[in-house]
Amino acid sequence: MARRTERSRATIERMLAGLSELGLEVERSPLEADHHLVKRWKLAEGSLPPELLSLEPAEKASLGRLVHSNVDEKTRLAISKILAGSSSLAKNLAVDQAELISRTAHIGQVGPKITVNADVMRVLEVCIQGFEEVRILYRTSGKPRSAWRIVQPQGLLFSRFGYLVGSIRGGLSRTFRLDLIKKAEAMGSYYENQAGWDFKTWANESFGIFHGDKIFDVKLRFTGEAAKRAERITFHPSQRSERVDKNNLLVYLQCAGHRELIHELCHPDWLGAVVIEEPGELRAEMRNYLEQVLENL
Repeated sequence: MARRTERSRATIERMLAGLSELGLEVERSPLEADHHLVKRWKLAEGSLPPELLSLEPAEKASLGRLVHSNVDEKTRLAISKILAGSSSLAKNLAVDQAELISRTAHIGQVGPKITVNADVMRVLEVCIQGFEEVRILYRTSGKPRSAWRIVQPQGLLFSRFGYLVGSIRGGLSRTFRLDLIKKAEAMGSYYENQAGWDFKTWANESFGIFHGDKIFDVKLRFTGEAAKRAERITFHPSQRSERVDKNNLLVYLQCAGHRELIHELCHPDWLGAVVIEEPGELRAEMRNYLEQVLENL
């Protein structure tokens, strides 16, 4: 086993101990043709431990894509049965993480927490993978009542809140907060993304979630200890850093989402140690933001 898996003897021994913990027993009567080092395991009571049936995230995604491809009906049904017994990746991210954290003594969770409907997440993920339109009962932030709308779902983003990314019948992509979606229903009608549109590329255009403002070429100067910390942080995929001297670091970004960038620059780690050198529009937005904060103190 060590030779086949390219692992150490200690690792193999831990793996074998794990098989025993799963309820697998060593078969004491090997076949005559077996090498003297070969051992066989049999299933206790003929059942396969559930731990061996759990799917990795990549495996779930692959099966999800396959079920919507050109396969025969029996194959589609078989895959659907497998996925039905496996919690979805998106649901784990949005719903199950609190339970995981509560059962793991050395992990904590801080910051705002939202409540997401598990049934909504299940419908959304299936529709995203199958390019199927979805009807959602959504309450726009600040509005007293919810309303139904038909969305072409394109992906999920997780930040301070969780968001569904989608368009209204071929319009511009926009975000819907997951905690404000009360119900979700698969429509049974399908769509195609606009030519050249890519979810990851779209997500990387902005500093955060929102894409409403224009793209800025941003130049930031970090000084002192903050420069050392900023060197080890990737603020955005477009980032380019340049060490000017021992005390100054320049960081260049190209992104929209100026309000979320302002929120990051107001973090205590950068207080008094970061300067917006470019563009002037972003400096003006920062001043306006701080003036609004002071008005409410």
